[in-house]
Amino acid sequence: MLPEFEQRETQVLGSSTDAAAPQKAFADHCSVTFPVVADFPTFAAAKAFGVFNEERLGDRRTTFVIDKQGVIRHVVDDRPNTEDHATESLEAIKKLAGR
Repeated sequence: MLPEFEQRETQVLGSSTDAAAPQKAFADHCSVTFPVVADFPTFAAAKAFGVFNEERLGDRRTTFVIDKQGVIRHVVDDRPNTEDHATESLEAIKKLAGR
């Protein structure tokens, strides 16, 4: 669905509490073409966004739709089907843009 996001001038970025090497391996394995960053070892982004789990030292799978002013406009939180994140985020972007 990446072309649909790009068509709407939307930057897609992946982040995880995993270290850089596993992140790169994941991105390479999945042929990810958008930036993927590691939030390790400080977990600063996961903590700032409120998705860090201290017990597991990991984050919940959460997607944020953030507008150009830096305001979070939509949150997709920890869905079992990972494709729901992209689908629901794209719908939120369409609504924000008035389709």
